[in-house]
Amino acid sequence: MWDEGPLAALTSTQISQEYAQLAGQPGMVAKKVGDAGQALGNDTGKSLDAVYEVPFLEHACMEPMNATAQVTRDGVTIWAPTQNPGGSQATAAKLVGVPPEKVVVNTTMLGGGFGRRGEVDFIIDAVETAKAVGGAPVKVVWTREDDIRHGFYRPATYNHFRARLDAQGQPVAWWHRIVGPGILIQKGRAKAGTIDPAAVSGAADMPYDVPNIEVEWKEKDFGVPVGFWRSVGSSQNAFITESFVDELAHAAGKDPYEYRRALLGKNKRHKTVLETAAQKANWGAPLPAGQARGIAVAFSYGSYSAHVAEVSLTPDGKVRVHRLVCAIDCGIAVNPDQIRAQMEGGAVYALTAALYGQITVDKGRVVQGNFNDYPMLRIGEAPVVETHIVDSSEAPGGLGEPGVPTVAPAVCNALFLLTSKRIRSLPIRAEDLKRA
Repeated sequence: MWDEGPLAALTSTQISQEYAQLAGQPGMVAKKVGDAGQALGNDTGKSLDAVYEVPFLEHACMEPMNATAQVTRDGVTIWAPTQNPGGSQATAAKLVGVPPEKVVVNTTMLGGGFGRRGEVDFIIDAVETAKAVGGAPVKVVWTREDDIRHGFYRPATYNHFRARLDAQGQPVAWWHRIVGPGILIQKGRAKAGTIDPAAVSGAADMPYDVPNIEVEWKEKDFGVPVGFWRSVGSSQNAFITESFVDELAHAAGKDPYEYRRALLGKNKRHKTVLETAAQKANWGAPLPAGQARGIAVAFSYGSYSAHVAEVSLTPDGKVRVHRLVCAIDCGIAVNPDQIRAQMEGGAVYALTAALYGQITVDKGRVVQGNFNDYPMLRIGEAPVVETHIVDSSEAPGGLGEPGVPTVAPAVCNALFLLTSKRIRSLPIRAEDLKRA
């Protein structure tokens, strides 16, 4: 009989409920400026309170996990689409009992990586099998079901926000408590009981000028394997923070672009990409009937990016993104064509997650198993993506990650203008967009 282990009864509903309960308890303070608690208790102005949730996400690389290995008396040879050749070499050496220099890793084209191929579980499969066979090369290819049900998922998190605006609509307090697991802690790369930097990335470094800020993190790990999903903490935290600042703008009766712009006085590079995206998208110009624009800006992996999304709803209530206008400051633009390619790929990846991405757990098992219940964006749904590169003399930043974080909030902020419904949990569901 199989031992189903201590998580045999775990469900997504249980995870969400326990997250909500823990959100009522203090967390570790990741950022503190001024006294947000005192400012929130002030009676003047307007207060806001919101909860945002994001689900577990699988990487769903187009090429499922695979590796080829050969174990001989002379050592180990591996052919694999890996983002972690050094880790693959060390793992194989340990499994076979040879020095690392006796392991050769041939890194092939990835077929999609997104952080998933930084793991070594699929390398272990091939090496262990080749070791058992003895001498002959062995290729192991996972099924799509194995790939989706045995991944290392982007963490699901629960986020409680509170804010207060003064009489002019300016934010005087910003409070954010995050509940969820820590990738670095689970992998032993950060100490339990401390703040996991990946969990608060994109939240603790929120760029807006607010005199009183407090960001907390409450650790809760249910044992679901988590990993580095394209843009990691910023992928969900930019959605959360950029959606909430949009709520502040509308509560203040201000244009969401101008509101952000006024709050970025101390962050010139954020402000520049925000302005560039807005200008290139003709922010404020009329759109066809039934369309709206949303905007978002964020920093991740050494680069600054902003997106404007032009969005409508189809007659059956489905979201249609017509155009994404991206501005990026990645420092010195070494290869402009590569920058555009990465922004386009990031846009498709992020939009797929925003519209469809959700891993759920029932009876300790991942429910989804293939593209029928974990769908990808199809070519007919893809928007036009325009990329505008900000001229910069700063040191080069990243490209693989920064095209992702601002897509979902830009789309959801546009949907609010269309429907008056604020999307506070992903993926976007048609029922969440229906008018009351």
